[in-house]
Amino acid sequence: MSIIKALDILNQNGVVAFPTETVYGLGAKIDSDEALKKIFSTKERPFFDPLIVHVDTIDKAKACFKHWNPVAECMAKNFWPGPLTIVMEKSELISDVITSGLSSVGVRIPDHPVALELLQKIKIPLAAPSANKFGKTSPTSAAHVKKEFLETVYVLESDIPCQIGIESTVLLVRNNLDISILRPGLIVKSEIEKILIQNKVSYQWKETVDKKESPGHLKHHYMPEIPFVICRNPHMKVKDVGQIVDQRLSALPDEVEGVKILKPGKPVSKIEFLKLAETPQQAAREIYSQLRTASERKPDLLCLALLKDYSAGPDAEMWDSVLDRLFKAASLVID
Repeated sequence: MSIIKALDILNQNGVVAFPTETVYGLGAKIDSDEALKKIFSTKERPFFDPLIVHVDTIDKAKACFKHWNPVAECMAKNFWPGPLTIVMEKSELISDVITSGLSSVGVRIPDHPVALELLQKIKIPLAAPSANKFGKTSPTSAAHVKKEFLETVYVLESDIPCQIGIESTVLLVRNNLDISILRPGLIVKSEIEKILIQNKVSYQWKETVDKKESPGHLKHHYMPEIPFVICRNPHMKVKDVGQIVDQRLSALPDEVEGVKILKPGKPVSKIEFLKLAETPQQAAREIYSQLRTASERKPDLLCLALLKDYSAGPDAEMWDSVLDRLFKAASLVID
């Protein structure tokens, strides 16, 4: 790992992959549209998908926004550094390239020593989506990034893993203190509510929202290299899964919102079944690596059978965040 080399690349308007507590990010300085456009070209990412800005201090975060309010202050003091992205009206510091032309921007402070050291030394905020090709499975190790981009992207490595394993919660905060979750993560709604109430901060949930203000809003995202299906019926027989997939996947479009929908090239015979960990925290740490590793074994199909109701119990909110990623990674959901 060489922070010096990473800084040199960034200062020459290049991109660098670096670890965070969620997933590896592909970063570029926000003061260079040339560098920002390299994020999109490297990832083969469409310009309508906005980027998240990473900073190392709350003061630098404030500079990215046009206004700062009590909800943002409370969230920043209680959840940063950490896996919460705050979306508010952007300041003039933020290029339209970052926000896909939107008037708002998402900002967070990552909770990983390598990311923080890089941000402290570069002194300029970094825009950084996940370090993978557009629509594909997010990387949780340096090896994942290297396999994705080969020698074309410099990767800052670390012995400290991506402890969380899925992307941050994205919270939209409006000037009138209406708030909405644009993307679920491991900081959940009840936890946000608890902190706001404890600190006597006024707020109001607004459930109806345009999620296009957030990265990761597309119907299909995080997809592995092998067709992946989710089966809601734990009693379905393996041969029935193959038959249904053969019938229904061929009827799907080849592409949705710029993301290619993977389909088996032949009748399904070899199915590999994935298994979720017992807790959502462990499942979050493992799911992207599971999808990548299973894909490398080249089955005809990956399948996850939901063996229980994850919408009940004390961990339901966190399971919702994990399943959000899995359902978007799936080419098909069968009942």
